[in-house]
Amino acid sequence: MKRKILYSLLIVMMALPALVKAQSPGNPVIYKEWASLGESSTQMDVSYRVIKCTSVNQIHLQVFNENPNDQTAHFELEITNTADGQKFNKEIIFATKRAEMYTAECNSDTALNVLKLDLPSSYDPTNLTLKITFKL
Repeated sequence: MKRKILYSLLIVMMALPALVKAQSPGNPVIYKEWASLGESSTQMDVSYRVIKCTSVNQIHLQVFNENPNDQTAHFELEITNTADGQKFNKEIIFATKRAEMYTAECNSDTALNVLKLDLPSSYDPTNLTLKITFKL
C-alpha cells in the first residue's frame, strides 16, 4: 500500500511542472502562425502572426531587411475583422540594418513595440484579414 502511494506521489510530482506550465497565464495563445504579408521593391519582407500575450490579442510583425543597405521599413497595414467588416489602419515606420531580421515577441525588447499591434476587444483574432501597402 505504501509503495502505491509513493508511486502515485512520484507520478504527480513529475507531472506537476507540465500542468503548471500549461495553465500559466504567461503562455501565449497563437491564433495564426507566421504568414507572409509581402515584400517591398527595396527587398523588405514583412510577415505577421496573431497571438494572445497574457490577456491582450495582438498582431506581431516580423521585418526582414534583405537589402545590402540600412533602410527604414515604411508601410501601412489595414486590419479587417472579417466577421463584421470593421477596419483600422496602422502606419509603421521602423529603422532596420542591412540583412537583419526583427521579430516581435510577447517579451521582446521595448524597441520592437512598434511591431506589436493590440487588437480591439471586439475583433475575432481567428478571423482577420490584413493588407499591406509599402510607402516609398
